[in-house]
Amino acid sequence: MGRILFLGYSNLIKARILPILSRLSIKSYSIAKYEGQDWDDWDGLNTIDKYNTYEEGLNNFKGELVYVSTVNSTHFLYAKLALEYGFHVIVDKPATMEYVQASKLIEVAKQKNLLVCESTVYLYHPQFEIVNDIFKQNRDAPKLLTVHFTMPPFTSNNFRYRKELGGGALMDTLPYAVSAGRYFFKEIPNKVSVQINERNADGLDIEYSLLMAYSNGKSLIGHFGFNTEYINSMLVIGNRTNITFNRVFTIPENVENTLFVDRMNNHDSVITPKGNNFELFLKNVLRTLGNKEYDTFYNSMLYDAEVKQMIINKSI
Repeated sequence: MGRILFLGYSNLIKARILPILSRLSIKSYSIAKYEGQDWDDWDGLNTIDKYNTYEEGLNNFKGELVYVSTVNSTHFLYAKLALEYGFHVIVDKPATMEYVQASKLIEVAKQKNLLVCESTVYLYHPQFEIVNDIFKQNRDAPKLLTVHFTMPPFTSNNFRYRKELGGGALMDTLPYAVSAGRYFFKEIPNKVSVQINERNADGLDIEYSLLMAYSNGKSLIGHFGFNTEYINSMLVIGNRTNITFNRVFTIPENVENTLFVDRMNNHDSVITPKGNNFELFLKNVLRTLGNKEYDTFYNSMLYDAEVKQMIINKSI
């Protein structure tokens, strides 16, 4: 597995993916931009295959793996098209706008014995394994998650403010909320409630608060959006163990994080190793392509799409 096509010359690809490719077992890469986009002056563009439209890229690419990094509203379209061309596919979050789209992508992938997965990468950081280990050592388990991921407004031309491009706080941040519940509780919530706290003039959701209830009294509560000071934190509560940490979803690769642990009225801190979420995620994808055991990725994508759909249905 040595060749990858990036379908979309996005800021995420430029800032987070291209700088780490030399650390991965990828022989070569190509980039396809959208038709109205101009190439910039990055020197690396002189040494790769580059395509002026997504369709041109899919028609001419001779590799195995396509990473779809287009605007949200076209993720399903190009992910499905790439699968139909016979490529394995990674899709930026949110992979789809609706549950039925995620189900369709996995149906096509299974028919062709291909991988399709959503790049919800933050859970690959080593801090999450350490959180789990602390609870196991304390013979405890998480029962309540309090999650906050909010930030100041973006510039007015940001795609997150354009409904037709799949913008909005729900589409942008629900992948974090639902995957946190998946990781710690490993079950579909039996009830969800969402409060849209702020909308734009066109009705696009800008901020929301969320409650997800699971079996045996477990729950996740949180606040997400684009109109506060920056907050990126999680509190994981058990019966006798609480763990609080920041930089949950977007921690820089050169930063060690600190977990603040409370247990039986004792206070401690644990330093977690550094890690690059995207690098760890992509290494796992490449291993999976080698062993062809795709079900974990399929199941995670379907779970997140189903719970996301439950919440969106409640927001209307």
